[in-house]
Amino acid sequence: MSLKTILNKQTDFTGEFPAEYAASGLWRFNESAPDEDTALADSSGYGRNFTVINWSGTTANLSKSPKGRQIRFNINNPTTEKTHLQVTNDGSIFANLGERIIVGGWMNPTTYSVGNTFCPIFNTRYGPGQPILYLSLYSGKPRIMLYNSSGSLILDKTVTPSFSLVNGGWYFIAGVIEPTSKQFTYVVGDRSTGEVWKSDVLTFTGELNRSCVADLVIGMHADTYYYAGGFDDWFLDCDSALTADDLADYFKATVLCNGADSSSDVDALTDTSGVTLKATDGVYPESGVIYTKAATCNLSGTGKVSVTSEYTAGVTAIASVETSTSDDLTDWSDWIVVGSDGKLQSPNRNYIRFKVTLTTSDTSKTPKLVDIRLYDIPKAPYEKIGYARPVVLDSNGAWEAVLENAYDIIVTGEINGEDTLTFSIPYRDSKRKYIDNEKKIQIVDDVYKIRTITDVKDSTGSTITQVYAEAEFYDLTFSVRKEEKKFDAETADVAMAYALADTEWSVGTVNVTTKRTWTSTEKNALSILRSIANLHGGDLVFDCPNRLVHLLTVNGKDSGALFAYKKNMKSIERIVDTRSLVTRLYAVGADGLTFSDINGGKPYLEDFTYSKEVRITTLDCSSFTNPYQMKEFTAMRLAEYCKPTVSYVLNAMDLSVLTGYEHEAWNLGDYVRVEDKELGLSVTTRIVRREYNLQEPWNTVLELSTTLKNLGSSVSTLDTIADSLEGTSVVSNNDIRELVPFNHLRNSRADDDMAYWVNSGFETDGENGASGTASFKAVGVAGMTKSMSQTVYPSNRSSYTLSAQIASEDLEKLSDNAQVGIEVVIEYEDGTTETRFIDLY
Repeated sequence: MSLKTILNKQTDFTGEFPAEYAASGLWRFNESAPDEDTALADSSGYGRNFTVINWSGTTANLSKSPKGRQIRFNINNPTTEKTHLQVTNDGSIFANLGERIIVGGWMNPTTYSVGNTFCPIFNTRYGPGQPILYLSLYSGKPRIMLYNSSGSLILDKTVTPSFSLVNGGWYFIAGVIEPTSKQFTYVVGDRSTGEVWKSDVLTFTGELNRSCVADLVIGMHADTYYYAGGFDDWFLDCDSALTADDLADYFKATVLCNGADSSSDVDALTDTSGVTLKATDGVYPESGVIYTKAATCNLSGTGKVSVTSEYTAGVTAIASVETSTSDDLTDWSDWIVVGSDGKLQSPNRNYIRFKVTLTTSDTSKTPKLVDIRLYDIPKAPYEKIGYARPVVLDSNGAWEAVLENAYDIIVTGEINGEDTLTFSIPYRDSKRKYIDNEKKIQIVDDVYKIRTITDVKDSTGSTITQVYAEAEFYDLTFSVRKEEKKFDAETADVAMAYALADTEWSVGTVNVTTKRTWTSTEKNALSILRSIANLHGGDLVFDCPNRLVHLLTVNGKDSGALFAYKKNMKSIERIVDTRSLVTRLYAVGADGLTFSDINGGKPYLEDFTYSKEVRITTLDCSSFTNPYQMKEFTAMRLAEYCKPTVSYVLNAMDLSVLTGYEHEAWNLGDYVRVEDKELGLSVTTRIVRREYNLQEPWNTVLELSTTLKNLGSSVSTLDTIADSLEGTSVVSNNDIRELVPFNHLRNSRADDDMAYWVNSGFETDGENGASGTASFKAVGVAGMTKSMSQTVYPSNRSSYTLSAQIASEDLEKLSDNAQVGIEVVIEYEDGTTETRFIDLY
């Protein structure tokens, strides 16, 4: 998968003219007022600021526009106001004309400008010295005048666009001058319709004034003729690489952009690092839509869209991403929502644009769109792994070379384990030059990165190159450093999202539903993902083409494939192993935590199903702070350890590569049938590891096991375990010694019945207590909330400790939104409140 397009620049969302194409001058007019010198900034970096002549006492203002702000002047009476803009030429503006000069921008004329005979736009006729160019309107039509070094006209031409310029319209108008080719072309676009018009190529004789030192003037000529209306986003570039076609394409590609539009509900101007909802007096709208510029599409395969954003879970969001594609930037497909897996649904065409909806349920907060990425997923040159050959990819992810002379090609994969590729190739092979460290190798849909290259010369003088490559997901080892993170009663997808943050990978399908309270201390994304699979159970699956990580209860299917001696099985080895058999399993959690208090005083679990002998070991549960969850996890592990490990190693053939045997296909994780009468074997078992020989599919090695090497098979039953006391932790002896033994709660032990408590549904139990003889008790009822509460007024402290001793019996959730826990509402001195919920189930 290669990155085809990324939209992350401010101009990608505002549609403003890119600064890199306006090196001689760029005037955004986005200020709220001129500076102390009555000047408006030049964004090109050359400091060629436009001075506003006759600003005070006139209608001149900087008002809202589709590109942020515009400079608007001479609205009442141009002949008396006489407002215009001027840049002093220090002699360097036109010092290097190059092959092409481009000049233009946006204008919003009034009736005065399009109705008068002469209306100046961009002018160098004010001196000093002789002019070079003059853009104007002649009776509402674009006019170009070019000059030689003596001040004589060498081109004077008025053109007629396919549409008329009218009062209040927004128009893009630009000219392209080619001094060497002696040509000029006008480009004019109408924002209201999206229509763009390009003039015929106008030719001239004589030599353009290459020594022009005249000032730049916008909106005035000879103290007689004036422009009335608005200007925005004007540019000038000498020695430009852009053509008239490029400027026409720029208009068509950006005409829909609204990130700077004063009338939109989104804002791409205030924060240069992304797009937010637009605040008005600190209040954001509930939703807003950003339209991006058009970018390159033209995929070689399928496309995947990835959006990077900053958001508050459950409050702000990127609600939807839609795309539209075109071959010519004129005729566009309908908007289509990107699939939940990021797959591009729009037809594959030359160009693509995006429509992104931002939402918030709290109008004091906004999401931020940071970037949009389009990936190209090329169609694999081989559809089956059997007889496939390694394909070298270039830096853009496109095919560079098929290594048809590679041999000893082995792909090794293991459930929740390694995924590597090895092969050899003659050193003198003509395609050896494409092999280099860190280059990507594709095998069908999987992508590997070359890690080691070994050139070997044997005793016969033959020289070969041996290559070792790792699956692309191994790079998650080098992710942004991850800090210690605690997860309180969270499902696996939450921790996976944390692990994959700031990577190019996203969370895919997660159907493992266990919840865990634990602390992640791993420093990279891959290590955290491995820990998640270990704690929650299931199979980690890395979808390299789509950059997705799945956690599935079981990754595989009942393939229906049969392995039998003399059919597709050359040899078989059965291994029954009791070296790791355990019948009593202790567990130790964080700070010495055990689950003895909820397990009849025993800090261990036992299972003598296979052996009556007591065989003991201890499980490291140092990530756990919850005894209920630790007990559940220990039970999962003991179910695996209390029986012998039975596995099979087959030297087998992949028959699916042969015509007529396609039904015999199988993959890593699939269930297959193994039959051997002599060994008395007739079992359905799972492929947990494979060493697939691509060149010789009949020499593939499979490891099968009837006992899964993961916890996926037991997840569904363990999800029904009731007493998963989530969110609690154990206080160490050290903590106890450091506690100040003062309790703000009154009647906290139920000694005085329900005194001091606001009670709804609780009762006191005078016979069963922990630190005393009494306690509070509630029996759950479907559809009913039972609670007890008390308000306390503690002194100011840097921290507080909340503790409780809790017992449960036959605890069970009757609905998905059922809760058991402690809610703490904190009120601060300024009157604001914060609510925290400690989930006990």
